[in-house]
Amino acid sequence: MAVTTASLGARARRFVPSLTDMLFVVLALTQLNRGLFSDGDSGWHLWAGFDVLAHGPRWIPDTLSFTRSGVPWRNVEWLADAVLAACYAHGGYFGVAAFVSVLYAGLFAWLYRVLFRATGHVPAALVTAFLAAVVTILQLLARPLIFSFVLVFAAWELVRVPGRERLALFLLPPLAALWANLHPTAFIAPMLAAFAWFVRGRPRELAVAAVLSVLALGLTPWGFGWLHEVMPNKESVALLGRIDEWQTPRFSEPRFQFMFLYLLLGVAARRYGPRLHWGEAVLGMGCLMGSLLAVRIAPLAAILWAPYLARDLATWASVSGGWRFGKSWRAAQVSFAPFERVLRPGVWPVALSVTLLAFAPQLATQFPEAATGFRGAAFPHAALAAAERDSLGPRLLNEYGWGGYVSWAGGDRWKVFVDGRAGFFKGAVLNDYFKVLELRPGWQDAIDRWHPDAMLLQAESPLVAAAPLTGRWRVTYHDSLAALLAPIPPRPYTPVATRRARPGAGDGLASR
Repeated sequence: MAVTTASLGARARRFVPSLTDMLFVVLALTQLNRGLFSDGDSGWHLWAGFDVLAHGPRWIPDTLSFTRSGVPWRNVEWLADAVLAACYAHGGYFGVAAFVSVLYAGLFAWLYRVLFRATGHVPAALVTAFLAAVVTILQLLARPLIFSFVLVFAAWELVRVPGRERLALFLLPPLAALWANLHPTAFIAPMLAAFAWFVRGRPRELAVAAVLSVLALGLTPWGFGWLHEVMPNKESVALLGRIDEWQTPRFSEPRFQFMFLYLLLGVAARRYGPRLHWGEAVLGMGCLMGSLLAVRIAPLAAILWAPYLARDLATWASVSGGWRFGKSWRAAQVSFAPFERVLRPGVWPVALSVTLLAFAPQLATQFPEAATGFRGAAFPHAALAAAERDSLGPRLLNEYGWGGYVSWAGGDRWKVFVDGRAGFFKGAVLNDYFKVLELRPGWQDAIDRWHPDAMLLQAESPLVAAAPLTGRWRVTYHDSLAALLAPIPPRPYTPVATRRARPGAGDGLASR
């Protein structure tokens, strides 16, 4: 007997998996891999999170670098770092991976559900949510940025939909306050409220919500001082231009193909969608330009534009002859939509989330890629091991993207020149760093000013070839990823037997 919606009882409607449930499960399980730890900044985030768990939010005296040693550092992402550190304390790297994957899968299962309710069209909602999820993988990392994806969608849903003005008035300010303690993108909350107020006839509730959200940004241990961290300046702009995530997408690379598909569909579907309000047109152009400007912006743009893409795709599918695959598209709608309207998702995502998070220590062996953390090919494990064997001193002039990893993997063994803590490294530190890496005039004097014990650089860095020509440096290790340079004469390091190991300084590199 065929299963129909009429044959499903109340209990069956709760326990039969819906597409929402299946999307959650697929997204959560497929992202439990080492790609979550492909960014070295996750290392210093964990370091900072353990400090919060031990001391609460505070100005942290720097112990990671030798260029800013002892200088107090304001951790504006203190709450997010504490959550990630707590996950690590519970289940190691897999505990962190499980939390990030659950948050990610929950966001896009929720997005799909919202799009389906708005359009009533299963394929349009599912394709849009899936594409937005795959675009977000570009920035899906074990870092506080994951919270901003969830919060930007929550804020956008509050202010975008007519009839929710009063709800936005009461919920957006506390959401902005929470956001301000999780990630510095919190300023987006009042910006979205102000934008919605301006383009939706200036409802008073949205104006008040925007003002209160601005005030809520000051409800942090630092007051409004954290906003200084996100203010652009000459140094930060120069630094961001050298970081992969802030560069333009390279569509020739396979990892950007789904992003290209999302943009292509977004433009093509506009032919069949309703005429855009001028505010929607401004939003669309902003999302398009932002995505083309920097990879970091692409996930946020995909989430913000998702309601409009789903609407346009649903309209496109309903146009007779409007799409060569329209017949299959409509058949899928006929088959799945009745069930999606009556099934009650939630049981399976909750069950999987509880299992992954509660039993993270036991499940780690089943997901070895996620459980090994930073052991991927993106980090200079062998070069660090060579530095340890040669007993090189702790002061490393390092590749920027490896700073957080080196500090975390080596415990107190290594002190880096610079890492990813935006706004903390500035002035003479950054100026000399750029001068050295780019071999500007005076680069040898810049090295002498900081007196590093070794240099850990990308294998293709010009400095790897130039420094030995001075007769003051020699390459002691070289592979396809990294090069290690030691000074002439060498400055050996005497290990301290009582060296303290932080929780999770756990790749074992410092002890080799």
